[in-house]
Amino acid sequence: MGIPTISDHALLLLSGGHDSIALAAWLRPAACLTIDYGQRPVEGEMRSAQAVAQALDLAWHSFRVDLTPVGSGLLHDGTALNPDTGHSVEGAPSPEWWPYRNQLLVSLAAAWALGRGFDEILVGSVGPDGVRHKDGTAAFYTKLDEVVAYQEGGLRVVAPAIEMSTVELIEASGVGDNILGFAHSCHVGAYPCGTCPGCRKHDDVIARTGRFK
Repeated sequence: MGIPTISDHALLLLSGGHDSIALAAWLRPAACLTIDYGQRPVEGEMRSAQAVAQALDLAWHSFRVDLTPVGSGLLHDGTALNPDTGHSVEGAPSPEWWPYRNQLLVSLAAAWALGRGFDEILVGSVGPDGVRHKDGTAAFYTKLDEVVAYQEGGLRVVAPAIEMSTVELIEASGVGDNILGFAHSCHVGAYPCGTCPGCRKHDDVIARTGRFK
């Protein structure tokens, strides 16, 4: 498939995982942004994102906003619990679920981008993400784009690979092993635990692409 058209002033949310790394290499956005929101694997994500941006000669930015009071799941403290009551969070769809995480991160990125010359927020969600989380679906990003564009600044939100799988995205992007090798996917720490959903997906993607043999 052809390369998706993006704005000349697009800002990519670069988490340091396979999907956002492939998008960075494929689309070459004006800049990348990584947010420390209190997630357990933040050290690994920051290390990966910074290395990728430097290798691709892309501008990289980061900032911290503490979202741990509203967190849950593996990315937070390992349990899908309300931290105030200790009760299970109703409707938690997966062990790594953090309520409204993508909505919060896109909103923070848009607020940061406003006034800095950016007019588009790129996110690295792929099709299979929607099976585990509603905020990984094409419908979600259509609605989120409408909400953000409606507000002051008129920024747009785009998920260029939302109809693709991670393997398809990697193959289309042509990203090299030297860049993809920086990926950090673990949900629980700065280094791969090997057992969480993020690590399992990481290993599955590598196996299916035939990389690093």
